[in-house]
Amino acid sequence: MIVYPAIDILDGRCVRMTAGDFATAEEVAPDPIEAAKRLVADGAEWLHVVDLNGARTGRSENLSWIRKIADRFTVKIQAGGGVRDFDTAERFAEAGVSRIVIGTAAVREPELIGRLVDRHADGMAVAVDARNGFIAASGWTETTRVRASQLVQELAVAGVPTIIYTNVSIDGTLQGVDLEGLEETARAFGGDVIYSGGVGSLDDIRNVARLRHRGVRGVIVGRALYSGRFTLRDALAASKEPGRPATER
Repeated sequence: MIVYPAIDILDGRCVRMTAGDFATAEEVAPDPIEAAKRLVADGAEWLHVVDLNGARTGRSENLSWIRKIADRFTVKIQAGGGVRDFDTAERFAEAGVSRIVIGTAAVREPELIGRLVDRHADGMAVAVDARNGFIAASGWTETTRVRASQLVQELAVAGVPTIIYTNVSIDGTLQGVDLEGLEETARAFGGDVIYSGGVGSLDDIRNVARLRHRGVRGVIVGRALYSGRFTLRDALAASKEPGRPATER
């Protein structure tokens, strides 16, 4: 299972938020390049980069930072934020992004998904950001009437290779992972799933890894790394271990 350390960029700064609330944004590194440098030095093979300005406004505003990271490091980049049309997706690819992440457009521009599946094959993923069972959009500032379960089924039919499942309500809280929601999502999708939200311990990573047989292929970690809960090297090691059965927790 792949561990994706997160770099969330807001106004050119590396920040973390709680439960998708922009009012809670706190700086964890003044420069995304420095954040990437530390993570790569600690063994990162992938980075999960989000343009938070773009996610909120629909216009990619930090793509230059993503390009700088791609130009400087050999690490693979999974990135999104403001990818609402085909041309923007192409700009992300041209900037060196290995996997383009589509969010709001999956709900509001569903025909775009088919075009990107045809164009980028395995080089794309769709973010399934759920709040109380419904999809959150526009940088998680809005909750739609689209059920997460409905979107997952539609993405599977459309041939999307990878989804990123996030329980928005617990993202950034360090309170533990939504294993039930993750397993339900993985069952419904049938393809590769990356998990994000609430990771606060190495046991959380081990227990996400326990769902490999359901198609869970990765976990995104942010605040826990920046707050010193554990190191990326420890997270990478934990991702290769089986989780403990629920009766032992």
